[in-house]
Amino acid sequence: MPLIDLSHPLTNDTPPFPGDPPVKIKILTSTTQTGPEPRQSLNCSQLTLPIHCATHIDAPYHFYATRPTIDQIPLDWCTAPAVKLDLFDQPTIDAAHLAPFRTQLETHAHAIIHTGWYHEWHQPHFFTDHPVLTAAAAQLLVDCNVRLVGVDFPSVDRPPHEAHLVLLGHDLLIVENLTNLAALGDHPFDFSAIPLAVVGRDGSPVRAFAKIED
Repeated sequence: MPLIDLSHPLTNDTPPFPGDPPVKIKILTSTTQTGPEPRQSLNCSQLTLPIHCATHIDAPYHFYATRPTIDQIPLDWCTAPAVKLDLFDQPTIDAAHLAPFRTQLETHAHAIIHTGWYHEWHQPHFFTDHPVLTAAAAQLLVDCNVRLVGVDFPSVDRPPHEAHLVLLGHDLLIVENLTNLAALGDHPFDFSAIPLAVVGRDGSPVRAFAKIED
């Protein structure tokens, strides 16, 4: 069964969320090293980045100090059958936009919202003009017993973060900054976004991917 990568690559040019520090990939040793130091026998690097950068997952602890941190999330919450919701040209996604998909949402643990915004990656307006979910849309996802929602834009909302509060307040995981969703077509698929076990923290970078079913 083919796997489709839905993650943005990490490079020193990966744009962080405004106000966050940049991604830094530092080469510690290199087999191609030249200069006064002897050639190294291995390649080794150091990665520094904000947790909520590129394709990442939000744990409930992101907004609630008493709710689960990312290392406390069961891994089976992070991989499950998914439904893709094609919602183009909707700057504000409300419950009415999700309602036609309700039957599918009630039978799939993961909801992947495809707006095409990932095509704006690296554009100046990527972080300012992206689509958002309303609190009512978030509540509909909760009512349908969705376990995880993934979006192809940098945040499910803007301050005062009403959608985050609804979703994470019900332990519904959020994956942001997905890409390449058009490659899923209309095929049934399982979605996976596996976090690092960052103890006591609010989220993690992920490698998100879909497994297409026959």
